[in-house]
Amino acid sequence: MKQNRIVELITDPTKNFLSSFVVGTLLFTVISDGLSALFWETFGDWLQTQLGIEKAILQAAITTILILLILVVIYATNFPQWLKPLIAKFPIFGIKVPDDTNVVPLTTTFPGLITAMSLREDSPAQRVIEHHWNQGQKPHLKHCWLICTNQSLPYAQKMIKKLTDTGMTQTVEFHYGNYELEDLEHPGQKLNLLVPDDVVDDPNYIRRLVNCIYADAKHQGLEESQLIADYTGATKSMTVGIVLACTAPERQLQYISQITDPQMMQVKISYKLKPLEAG
Repeated sequence: MKQNRIVELITDPTKNFLSSFVVGTLLFTVISDGLSALFWETFGDWLQTQLGIEKAILQAAITTILILLILVVIYATNFPQWLKPLIAKFPIFGIKVPDDTNVVPLTTTFPGLITAMSLREDSPAQRVIEHHWNQGQKPHLKHCWLICTNQSLPYAQKMIKKLTDTGMTQTVEFHYGNYELEDLEHPGQKLNLLVPDDVVDDPNYIRRLVNCIYADAKHQGLEESQLIADYTGATKSMTVGIVLACTAPERQLQYISQITDPQMMQVKISYKLKPLEAG
């Protein structure tokens, strides 16, 4: 997480403009200019002398050849596919994804929670919320996005009232019902946490909705790794949509196991994507 945070500070000016400007602009520009000057003033002058070509023509020819060479390597060879797994071995270049799928007991709490309300007053959502609230002891839940249907909304309202009586809403902000979210796939349009009846069984809609929740969480000051999505109380179609939205390694998943005693489990998804080969 720390390495990803450093990379984000360098590449995303909205996180820390100074570090992004100093490292991403000044430092990389100095290195680039230095290498460029070394190439043209040393190798370029030597090559110009050997070939007897004007410097401007020589620079244009070398630049054109390098561009064509890069395009050939990218689009006409398997070099990118060979390079990806090699780069993945070095954590500095990205996130190290475990080789196996792991399901482990959830012992930590998260400041952000995405969960779905089921059609019952003792919804699993309440138990999940109470776990991450941690009885108000830090670290504890700060934001909860509750996905509801028209049928489950009354149960959600009763649950929120019950949690308000415990004092939880003094430290936790609940987002549910007609809470609006920017639709990332259709700019200018809005989604909200009350799922319309005609898309309740549409996993793709739920995936879009969860992606919008992650964007909203960012506006609330939470990173993706600070959220966890629980799919215990969701319908089968909702579960598919939630899981599809959380295939990125930074996005966490959980559910309540019923195998023995009810226990919260964290799902650490591992996946490897391979390019399809034409038959």
